Parts: sequence; C-alpha cells; structure tokens
Amino acid sequence: MAVQRSRVETPRHERTVRGRERAWEAIVALTRSARAGRSGVLLIEGEAGTGKSLLLAKAACAAAAPGFSTATGGAGEFAKAAPLEPLLSALAGLPFAGDAGPVGRPGRRLRIIEEIRAALERRCGEGPVLVALDDLQWADPATLTAVHTLTRALASHPVVWLLARRTTGRATETGRLFDLLEREGATRLTLGPLDDATVREVVIDMLGAVPDPDLLALAAETGGDPALLAELLSGLRDEDAVTVVGGRARLVTPRIPERVRADLGRRLGRVSPATRHLLTVGAVIGRSFCPEDAAEVLGATPAALLPQLDEAFCEGFLVVAPEELAFRNGLVWRVVADAVPAPVRRALHRQVGDLLMERGGSAMPAAASHLMQGVRPGDARALADLDRAVAAVTLVSPRSAAALAAHALRLTDPAEPAWPARTVTAVRALSTAGRLEDALDLVDSALLTPLPGETSARLRCLRSAILPLTGRTGEAAAEASALLTVPGLSGELRDEAELVLLNAQAGMGDDRGARARAERIVFAADGHGDALVTGALITLALSEWGSGRPADGLRLARAAVRRAESADARRLHPRMILTMLLIDVHRLEEARAVMAGAGEEAETAGHLAWAAAPAVLRARMHLAEGRFHDAAAEAGAGLAITSRLGPHVLTSYALSVLATAVMRAGDLRGARRYAEGDRPPPCHCGSPYADARLRLARAQVTVASEGAAAAAEAVGRLCDDLETHRWTLISESTAAPWLVRTALALGDRARARAVVAAMDRLAGGHPVFPCLGVTAAHARGLLDRDRDALERAAAGHTDPWARASAAEDLGMLITAEGPALRRDAVAGLDTALAAYTDLGAARDAARVRRRLRRLGVRRRHWSQADRPVSGWASLTDTERSVSALVAQGLTNRQVATQMSMSTHTVAFHLRHIFRKLDVTSRVELTRLTIEAGP
Repeated sequence: MAVQRSRVETPRHERTVRGRERAWEAIVALTRSARAGRSGVLLIEGEAGTGKSLLLAKAACAAAAPGFSTATGGAGEFAKAAPLEPLLSALAGLPFAGDAGPVGRPGRRLRIIEEIRAALERRCGEGPVLVALDDLQWADPATLTAVHTLTRALASHPVVWLLARRTTGRATETGRLFDLLEREGATRLTLGPLDDATVREVVIDMLGAVPDPDLLALAAETGGDPALLAELLSGLRDEDAVTVVGGRARLVTPRIPERVRADLGRRLGRVSPATRHLLTVGAVIGRSFCPEDAAEVLGATPAALLPQLDEAFCEGFLVVAPEELAFRNGLVWRVVADAVPAPVRRALHRQVGDLLMERGGSAMPAAASHLMQGVRPGDARALADLDRAVAAVTLVSPRSAAALAAHALRLTDPAEPAWPARTVTAVRALSTAGRLEDALDLVDSALLTPLPGETSARLRCLRSAILPLTGRTGEAAAEASALLTVPGLSGELRDEAELVLLNAQAGMGDDRGARARAERIVFAADGHGDALVTGALITLALSEWGSGRPADGLRLARAAVRRAESADARRLHPRMILTMLLIDVHRLEEARAVMAGAGEEAETAGHLAWAAAPAVLRARMHLAEGRFHDAAAEAGAGLAITSRLGPHVLTSYALSVLATAVMRAGDLRGARRYAEGDRPPPCHCGSPYADARLRLARAQVTVASEGAAAAAEAVGRLCDDLETHRWTLISESTAAPWLVRTALALGDRARARAVVAAMDRLAGGHPVFPCLGVTAAHARGLLDRDRDALERAAAGHTDPWARASAAEDLGMLITAEGPALRRDAVAGLDTALAAYTDLGAARDAARVRRRLRRLGVRRRHWSQADRPVSGWASLTDTERSVSALVAQGLTNRQVATQMSMSTHTVAFHLRHIFRKLDVTSRVELTRLTIEAGP
C-alpha cells in the first residue's frame, strides 16, 4: 500500500505551493506535453519537509480532472524488504492493474515489470497517465531498476513521471538513478528553503492576517522549512499562542508549540545515544559550533565523532556552515537545547566557558556568555573564575565584560566580603562599555549601603568620571572637588579626581582655570600617573589650539601620545585628539598614519562612548577631500553609535560634519535636519571645539536656506568669539572666507575686517601651515576685492571645495569690474563650475550656472551626473568597494581592515547598499555585484 507520512492537518484550501512556482510550472508543462502525446520525467529533490509530497499530491489532483489516469505511491523507510512495493502500491488504484501476486525470484520481478509496462501502454490508449512516486530515497534496487526501465520503454507514450527523493541520508542508488535520468533528458529541480518574503506570505495564508515582527521572527526560526513552518503555525493557532485583531496576527508567547516539540523529540529519539550526546553538547555550545569544541567537551577527537556527525547530517539535524557546523534551523536548536535538564545545561555551560577561556583571544566573548549561564549563586570558586574572566574579556569585548561583571554581582550576596570589589568592577565595566546610566544607577544604589572607606571613595571617583559623559559636567566638577577634600585619599584616586576636575573645567569653557591646573600637573609630572599627565597635555594642546597657536598645540598633542603608555592613559585617546588637530591643518597623510597606529583604540582601550571617534574623524578627512557622500556615510555611522550612548561631544562633531557634507552635496533639507538637531550639553574636554564647528555649520545652513539676514545674530556671535577663541578659523578652511562674505552681505564691514585681521594674525604667526596662509588670502581678497589674493586662494587651497569657492569668488570679482573683462570672468566661473560638478556639489554648480547665464553663457546641465536613488548606479564609490569585498566573502571586520574603517561604518554602508539595491542578504548582494562587473 502507499506509505502515508504524518503531516499537519491543514484544510485543503489553505495548502499552497508558495515558493514552489517554478516546480509547479514544470509540472503543468509536462501535463500539457502529455496531452499532446509526449512523455516527460520531472525529478524533484530536497531536504525533508521542503514540500515534495505536497507538490506530488497537488499534481495528482490537478491531473485527475482533465482526464488523466493517475498512479501515486511512495517508498516506506523499510521498503527494501518489499521489492517493487512503491510501483505496485501506485498501480493498485488503476483498474487495468492485474494481480501481480507476491514478488519472488529475479525472473518473477522481470515479468512483473513487463506486466506493468503493458498495463501502462493499454491505459495510454485511453488518455495520458501521470505516475507520481515519492520518497524514492528508501526505494529498493528493484524499484529503481524498474523505474529506469519503464521511463525508457514508455518514452513514446503520453506518460508523465514525477519522481521525488530526499537529499539527506545515504541514498546513493537513488542519486545515481536521478543522475542517469537527467543525462537522458529528465528535468531536475531542487527545492530549497523558502525565502523570508515567502515565509511571510505563508503566515498570511494560514492565519489570514499580517504577522507582527515577533511572529515573523519566530516563523523565520523554521529556516524556510515549509513542513515545519506549517506545523509551527498550526501549533500556535491550536494553543492560542497567536491572536488576530484588525487583520494583524500578534504573537502572545514565543514558546514553541508542544506538537512541534513532540515531533522533533521523536526524531531526536530515533538517533543513537552517542549522536544525542553530540547534539546536546553542540546545542549548549550554540546555534553553530566547531567540531573540535564538541569533541573536547566529550573527551574525544573529531575523528572519533565522525559516525555521530554522519548520523546527525543524515537525520537532518545538522548542516555545514561556512566555518562551523550548525543546527538546521533555530527551532531544532532550541528544542534540543531545551531538552537538556537545567543542572546539566549549567554544568555544560561552565565546562564550555572554561574551555574557551583557556583559548583566549576572539573566543573570550563566547566564554563570558557561557560562564554567565554556568554559575550558581553562592558558588565562591565559580564566582572567582568569573572575576578573572571579566579582567580577561575587558580589553577584547567591553560589552561582554560588562554583562559578565553585572551578572557576577547579581550572584553575590551584599554581605559577602567580595561584594564591594565586584561592585567597583561592575561599575567600571559598565561605564567602559558605554552603559553609562546603568553604571550611575549602580553607583548611586551602592553608595546608600555601608561600604569600606576606600570602596566608597573609588565609587565616587568613578561616578565623577562618568557624569561628564552624560552631559552633567557641573555635577562632575562638584563631585570631584568634594572628593579631593577627603582625608587620606590615595594618590591614584587623587589623580583620577584631578583628571575629572580638569576635564570638567575645560568642558565648561573655563579655559583659564583648566590651563592653570594642567600646567601645575605637568610641572609636577613625576608625582602623578600617566593618565593625569596625559590628560593635562591634551588640555594644554586644545587650549593652544583655541588660542590660535597650532604649532604649540601639535607639539603638546604629540607629547600626550608619547606619554600615554599605560592603559588608563590610552583611554583618554590622545591619538584621536592628535588626528583631529592634524586634519584641521590639512596634514591628512600624517593624520591617517596616526589613525592607523591607533587601530581600534576607541573600542578596545577605553569607553565605548569613544567608539564613534574613528568614523567621525574619517568623515572629516573625506569632507576635506571633497568626498561628501563618503563623509556623510562615516559621520552617520558615528552618529548612530553616539545616539545609543547618550549625550557626548562626538555627537556635536558628527552633526557638524553631516550637516556640512549633506549641504555641499545639495540636500538643504537634510542639512537643516542635522544642523537643527538637539545640541548635547558640553560634557568633555574639547567640547568648545565641537561646539564651534556645529555653530558654524548651523549658521551656514541657515544662510543657504533663508539668506544672510536670518543668521545675522549667529554670524555676529561667531565673529565676536574670534577675539578669544580661534577654533572656528583653524578647524574649517572655508570658515574665514564665509564669515567675511556673509558679514559683507549684511553690511557689517567692521566684523568682516575683524575676521580678516584675526586670520592674518593666525597665518602670519604660523607660516609652517600653508593652509592658513591660503585661507587668509581668500578672506582678504573678499574684503579688499583683491584679485591677486583670490587667484592665490583659487590655486592654493588643498580642500577642493574651498578651491572651487575661491574660483567662484574670483569670477564674481572680475564680473563686477566691467564687461571688458567678461572672458576672464567666464573663465573663473567655468573653473568653479567644473570643480563643483566633479565634487557632486549640485546646488553650488546650479548657482554658478545661473551666474554664467547672466553673462550670456549657457552651460549644459549634465543630468546623467545626478546620482539615482536606487540601483547599482546609486551606489557611491565607497559603497561599491564595500560590495566588491563582501562579494569576495569577507566579513564586516575583514572589510573594515581592508578599507581602514570601523566595523560600525561597514555595517552602516551595508544597510544603505541593501536599501538602494533592494536586497536582504549578502548572497543577493554578491550576485548583483558579480553581474555589475568590475
């Protein structure tokens, strides 16, 4: 008889062939050919549950209506004990099938095959015939031989053969048959997992509603297995785990339905005990695991596990991932893991954690995760191991260390002697990981309990260091000042409090007080630690920068880098500060070298609140080189990081770069959105610098959007601030010319003269920085209408956008000198137009074209230069480079290393690439990249 396998009892109208359209089209084509008198063979293969049986059943139903004779059957798991059983069970339903009787010797089998052939030929005289045979992976050799013989013998008759087999397992004979039939002309289709879009459609089909994100995420855990997906949805519906309201299906509980657990449990029970042990250990290790790890936990070698691995593959529990083994889908993994009793699971997590801790390196975050799950409250030895793990993991993965330290503290009773030390460790780890509010909450609650004096002082010191990073600079200064009055304070804590107070003074704009304190610290450097002296040198470097002495600023910043030998000193990121200053004076190659030396310093040597620094600094470099789209992408990645961490100086920095880059690219609306974003409060040394940049960007966007009059007050403040601070003039090479141009437009010649005078003093005192002299010439050329000065600026600016701006100013100056110089004016404006066009500065190019038209010259607007919003042509050069590296199989970290950017920035670029190309996976991206060519 035909073999019936268990399946979800779903109403007929709910069964679909979602995601199997190609297979269904092939079946329809074969049935049409059969009606025309031609035969055909379709081979359908795939893993268990991919919908082969459903396709065969639907084909038989569809063929029966138009007058086909149908014969359906299938092999059972023990079919080899019953030769020819699949064919005989299929033909038993046909009225012309004779009684073959029991199958005995080979001669008898040959006669039966001949009888089947003759019977099918007779039936073909009445109309086409469809023969559907399922589960041929279990078929006996006689059946496989008969199928091959019959397909050839009936090739001239209207017979459609639909043959299906499961690809998991060791069905080598069936595989050879399929290979042979394909060579003889059969069509072969492999059914893979359903894609995400099809999974969503199936959910809608079965539940009659649009799924919410949680339900869709649980459905995705099936890995696109149609049978498992149907089982899951039916189980959720039967157990009232989903509700449907207003056409929306909402998941009530993420618990896996009992029917799914039971079915997977039965499958697990069919494998050998040794294979179950392997799967259990693998599930505890994770959704994917290395066979070496499983072998070590089991006390075996990978070679000794080969029989168990082979069985796990054949039974469909495991698949091969790129570098590891993985459970076939999330539901299988969860069911196997959940089947492990809690005490056993905890012990295994502890064993795996210890194993990975010994390995070190990149295994440390995973080790931390396992140790967190393997320790019980009050287990002193295990908690001591957690303490060591926190120290080991901190430099590799601050986030893992924070989670581990917080977990160790939760498992420690406040009355235990280790509780104060673990509290300090947890606070430090949380703040290092950027979980600033969590760290503050823990400090505040701990300080309400009786603590040893040293612990209390250390927690207060940590609190004062965290507060500035959340924008509470004044509160930090007060806390640090109070702490310095505590008698008997250790030198280490006194240094930390001094550093907080120093940074707080600088962050609140008390340059004189911060400078005096920093000078005292440097003078007595031998009596202080590296961190405090490094912080003092950074403060002095920034003070010199703001005072208009960039040479001294660079000297002090380099001294800070040399001094930062300890980990605590490196957490102040002197390399990032030096890079920032080098970019200001357009020493970009040296800036890149310093950045390369820093590596991923911001992520591995200090607060993750500084993790955005590499991206933001690279954005500044791109902006200085005229790559506006790349600058916006990097700054956007940096802003995404800072937005998760709360107020930070880098937020202002990123917003200023974003607003400027987007404005120069021609998107005023986007520039206004970034420029008008909430400015975070001053919170760290260097915030006056970032504040100056953002105020300048806001004023520039306002003038571009609404005209000079709308920004008159802001421009006045920027000009007046130059009396005490030179941040604006040094940090942006176009600032002085823009301020002069805007002040003149407002009729404020006095302020324009003040800007030029300040820029002249700055350039005259520092001839070693040519960029300052060129900027000064540009500003003076605008004020004095000096053609020679503007020609020098148009030729000398290293910033390509500033060079184009100077050429435009030169062209406008010559235009005003009269029609006799029209040719020179047009030449200057053409130079500006070409530069703006090359940079993709659409709004600036349009303005120059208008000015040329007033001179009677029309320049074509090359619309093909406009970047589309989607498709391959919409990608920037950087996005194409990222796509090419991803297509080579590189991970995000490998791409980041190749392109000298952070992994956060790579992820940011990939999100934009996926959106522009309308893809959802790296596989699809790879295909499109290959199709696009070099």
